[in-house]
Amino acid sequence: MRRRAWISMAAVWAALLAPPALAQEAPSTTGAPLTAADVLASVERAWPVLAQARQGVDEARGALLATQGAFDLKAKSTVSRMDGYYDNTRTYSVLEQPLATLGIDLYAGYRSGQGSFAVYDSKAETLSGGEWLTGLRLPLLQDRAIDPRRADRQTASLDVTRAEQDLEKARLSAYKQALAAYWDWVAAGRQYQVARDLLALAEARDQQLADAAQLGQLAPVERTDNLRAILQRRSALVSAERLVQLRAIDLSLFLRRPDGTPIRPAADQLPPLPSTADGVASTEQALIDIARSRRPELRSVQAKREQQDVALRLAQNQRLAALDLFGETWQGTGDGSVTRQGQNSQVGVTFSLPLQRRKAIGKARQVEAKLATLQLEWQWVAEQISADVQDALSAVEAARASLALLQQEVAVAVELEGLERDRFELGDSTQFLVNLRELATADARLREVRARADYQKALVSLEASTGQLLDRRAPQP
Repeated sequence: MRRRAWISMAAVWAALLAPPALAQEAPSTTGAPLTAADVLASVERAWPVLAQARQGVDEARGALLATQGAFDLKAKSTVSRMDGYYDNTRTYSVLEQPLATLGIDLYAGYRSGQGSFAVYDSKAETLSGGEWLTGLRLPLLQDRAIDPRRADRQTASLDVTRAEQDLEKARLSAYKQALAAYWDWVAAGRQYQVARDLLALAEARDQQLADAAQLGQLAPVERTDNLRAILQRRSALVSAERLVQLRAIDLSLFLRRPDGTPIRPAADQLPPLPSTADGVASTEQALIDIARSRRPELRSVQAKREQQDVALRLAQNQRLAALDLFGETWQGTGDGSVTRQGQNSQVGVTFSLPLQRRKAIGKARQVEAKLATLQLEWQWVAEQISADVQDALSAVEAARASLALLQQEVAVAVELEGLERDRFELGDSTQFLVNLRELATADARLREVRARADYQKALVSLEASTGQLLDRRAPQP
């Protein structure tokens, strides 16, 4: 009966010691390690959120083009016929060109008035060949420095700047999220390898323990404890594989084919984790200064302030009197009244002024209030950016210190594991203690892997906080 029980137990052990059926990743087509630059290139090429932000830029540029239409060359033509006591035909055709310079409007064209005209309308009469004319309007006060057309164009141009900064903000966030997902995937892959190596240790010595127990050199309980360790480590390996799959799925949100389809990285694309952790060379204040000059949030607020500056100048312009200089010269052709012969010209001014000007005054006060609000917003955003840099820098230093300590811990754990294994071979220890030492080493290695990834993520956060992460953008073909 005891022999049958031993055979039955051996069968159970054989079944339990069989290699676990773990799902395998499909190998990559290239076999080359996946790099952070590859991930960022994928984000730049096919991440949907960036595509949406680019559409916002295109929309703003379209609006800017629409405002430039106020300065388009325009063709105008009027033809009229009067029948009755006064029988005449009138034609007026000109090209008008508004200029951004000083708000000038230029025009040139042709007019003709043929037939009989009333005395009060005699200026509409021309020679038989009509008149060629040119003229201009030059504002001297209101609309000279700025007018609604130029204000609209400047505001639309700043809208483009704001849309571009929104794109940069989206890009900065995408890069940070993508690299965090990337380093989490790398860490999970390396932790899986630690778990796999830990299981391999227990499986490799199982036959040795079985032979020693059969010869009576070792108590059977030692092999039984090793069996328990194998089962525990297989369970841990399954959990580690699940974590790798989860991190690969997370990374696939950023890693995409050219058509935008998400792809999961393959196991053979796993790169090594950097083992070095150099300190940050720049000072905190230098990093804050860089951040305030690079972060798109502050640039966007600055663009909004400049838009309100435009609105304020326009409101102040509207408080001025409208004093416009106009001039026109024309040359008649053909036969007719001697008074219309030769070249003629006319110069004059027009003047108007709303006496109360409440609309312009109220608009100016409204814009001044908005500018004060934007100044507070700029200050708050600048303070938040400074805090981001300080927090990121602190995280880098903490991650570097933690990694240094864990590297020392791993070295000590490996030494203790080796000593405990030597004691076991000499009969001064137990498999249970050897297992504890191996677990302690594996735990230290797992935490070291996590610390290496956390250090890389902390560096990414620091680059994001200063805006320098945008420098990693790869040119697109």
